[in-house]
Amino acid sequence: MNANNSVVGFMKHKNTEKLGYMKYAYFKKIIKYILDYHREYHIRKLFLNMYEEGYFLRKTVNGKTSYTYKFNPNPKIKNYNVIKSPQEFIVSWE
Repeated sequence: MNANNSVVGFMKHKNTEKLGYMKYAYFKKIIKYILDYHREYHIRKLFLNMYEEGYFLRKTVNGKTSYTYKFNPNPKIKNYNVIKSPQEFIVSWE
């Protein structure tokens, strides 16, 4: 099992996508914990590789270079959104 599969499996198991958008530093700490590996350069490369594969969604925050990321458990779905409050739902039995 490689590092990508270990990280993705752990994050799916812990439902990390429900935490919403977070800074890279939080994901870095999670990856360090999962892999017990502390080389910053390789962790960043692993994170960017997973971002390119679609496991993370990126959102700009108050500027051009500040980003927050959200874990996407299914990389085939690019616009993974969680509905915070359900819309009104009407059923007609006619």
